[in-house]
Amino acid sequence: MGRLHVLAAALPLLLIAAASAESSSSSSHLLSGHSTPMESSMAHQFFALAADQAILVNATHGSRSRRDAPATAIATNEYEDRVYNDDLCDRDVIRIRDAIDNTEEWALEFPDTWGRLPMGLFWGHTISMGQYEECVAATSTYGDEIRGQYCLASLNITLFYKDVKKRGEEFQTSRISYKQSDPQVFELGICVPSTCRPNKTEELLKNVITHFYGSDVVDFSYDMVTETRCKYDAPIQLRGIDIFAIVFFSLIVFFMVASSVYDYVQTRKKAPKKPLLIAFSVLNNAPKIFTVKKVNNPNVIHCLNGLRCFSMMWVVFGHGYMTFYDLPHINRNKFYTWVETPYSMLVQNGSLCVDTFFFMSGLLMCWGAFRELERTKGKLNIPMMYFHRYIRLTPVVAVVVLYIMSLYKYSGEGPMWFKLGTQDKRCEDSWWATLLYIQNYAYPYHICVSQSWYLAVDTQLYFLSPLFLIPLWKWGKKALIPISIFGLICLGGTFATFMVKDFTLFRVQDEHVDLRQKMTYYPTHTRIPTWLIGVIFGYFLFTRNRGRQIPLAKVWVVIGWTVAFGTMLADLWGPYWRILPDTPDSPLIEGAFFEPLSRTSWALSIGWIVWACYNGHGGLINDFLSWSFFTGFSRLTYCMYVIHRIVQLVNAARLQTDTHFSNYDAILRWWHDFGITLTASIFATLAFEAPILGIEKAIFGGSKPAPKKPSPGDLAKSAPAEVKEAEPAAADPSNAPAPATVETEAEITPSPGSIPEEPSKV
Repeated sequence: MGRLHVLAAALPLLLIAAASAESSSSSSHLLSGHSTPMESSMAHQFFALAADQAILVNATHGSRSRRDAPATAIATNEYEDRVYNDDLCDRDVIRIRDAIDNTEEWALEFPDTWGRLPMGLFWGHTISMGQYEECVAATSTYGDEIRGQYCLASLNITLFYKDVKKRGEEFQTSRISYKQSDPQVFELGICVPSTCRPNKTEELLKNVITHFYGSDVVDFSYDMVTETRCKYDAPIQLRGIDIFAIVFFSLIVFFMVASSVYDYVQTRKKAPKKPLLIAFSVLNNAPKIFTVKKVNNPNVIHCLNGLRCFSMMWVVFGHGYMTFYDLPHINRNKFYTWVETPYSMLVQNGSLCVDTFFFMSGLLMCWGAFRELERTKGKLNIPMMYFHRYIRLTPVVAVVVLYIMSLYKYSGEGPMWFKLGTQDKRCEDSWWATLLYIQNYAYPYHICVSQSWYLAVDTQLYFLSPLFLIPLWKWGKKALIPISIFGLICLGGTFATFMVKDFTLFRVQDEHVDLRQKMTYYPTHTRIPTWLIGVIFGYFLFTRNRGRQIPLAKVWVVIGWTVAFGTMLADLWGPYWRILPDTPDSPLIEGAFFEPLSRTSWALSIGWIVWACYNGHGGLINDFLSWSFFTGFSRLTYCMYVIHRIVQLVNAARLQTDTHFSNYDAILRWWHDFGITLTASIFATLAFEAPILGIEKAIFGGSKPAPKKPSPGDLAKSAPAEVKEAEPAAADPSNAPAPATVETEAEITPSPGSIPEEPSKV
């Protein structure tokens, strides 16, 4: 009898469900272009079918009290605030369905926030995010609280796409195919009650997809809804590291204010100031950044400021395109024709700006060390040299690591944050390697601050530098032979790696980009040749060229500039023809030769620019690169390098709307990212970099400023003995430059605000 009663009660419900299904199937339109009341949309039918299923299950099997039902909690720390309950989920779904039928606004918000299926799928638009903010803000207006939970579901559409007959399949050779393949996943934003666990949500989503499309469109064997891609509005629970970061940054701001007040009061009183107490003073540090004083000094190569600034802008430009590609473009497939354009080579070969920095790093390291060796009569304090290097580089890097591991997660939210806002995950294991500058070998696949690989390589080369500097100082040109041989061996290593691992000419063609980066881009030994070219240039500039200008006939000047620019153009656009769709793929040996030789030839071309400008053969180019504007700008480039990638990722991950792929849109985002990075870098320089230099000077002391030097024309006629008066404050890698000097001159010696710490990667 009991079973008969259950069947009698269930029969009307089955009839209701069947009638609902029949009514739904009478209309084939889904979500695109369908507005209220949207009864036939998949979002509305999700709640209708889910409510019918919940009523049927409860009537058939009985329902536990929602108050006594055990909850399912996520065990991981990140999701410890989530408590799911299937009975409460059923209750909430039924309430939402009933309220939708009653056209209550709070309930209509749930289906209203769903993504639309699909728009622009065949142009690569494989995500429909819906309305994230509306979903997480959705809540019932009466009775037990119902809160919205946003999930970004992943629908595997390979079953659907394999049956699509592609346009122009008979002309495959004329279609660019670099990494272009059929889309596998369509990402759909959905909104469900916060009591529904991801597994139950997935079951309900599968039911509604089957109801609309059948079971041969979406592959149900793949996970659709996961905890990591679900979010609802919950109170922020600060962790220990979050509290530490807030206290730390608050103290830094307090120090800046207090130090500035002390500086102001002492200035008004015309009283002496204690160096340690004005280390954080904005009044003291800001003029060192923004005040530009042109100096005539044989130890200053002004054109380096321009090279440094343009390389930094190129870095932000290249990284911007890397992030831009990952945005939810409505025309994402345009990328595959964009890579055919000459303009794209500025990005595809943009990594050449790395070699500009390595060249300058080697040049400045050699020059600075030789100045110290000259001052100390051949003695180099290597431990102190290492200490100063570490203490100057690390504070800004450590602050960025702290931010990523603490406050970064609160910097944004939304569908794209699930996909791009994952930098804190990269740092969980590798933060220590970043602070020790070994991340390029220890964690090449998930470097904490992704662009900090350059800092690791440059620091490792700095620690190895005495092996090259001491022989050059003692034996001069005789040491150049073994140094050059060593550089050639390193070039051969990169060539051999390309041949053995079958790496291609272009990264977009390569099937193993991560392995390629690990073996040929990040390792220190692959960067040694370019750095050594800088060391050799620095050696000759210091020993043969310092304090005088070497005359050169105009015809040779023209030839030199022509060869240099021709080489740089060949490095940038030489391989362009190989990427055109009608051009046969390049043989492996072509890429194996191009990768190492393009780096070294680029460095040699930069070497000519530096030499020509220093010796008065630069003309308008030298005037432009030596523009005083670049002097002030260049003092911010170290902080800009360390910060810019985080700014780009945060800006991209915060997006909650579709974007459009075009060069114009990419340039707009470049200005956007560049402006925010510049602003953040000014603060970072005033709060961390400049104070560290001030504290270092106060503790270790600094040299007196050098007297003003004669003009380059006078230097060419004067004895080199005058050079020994060279401004000592930015002397070399082993002595801490006095902040005042570093900030008022385009120093040729390494410092965080100067050249070697100006890394780059595209």
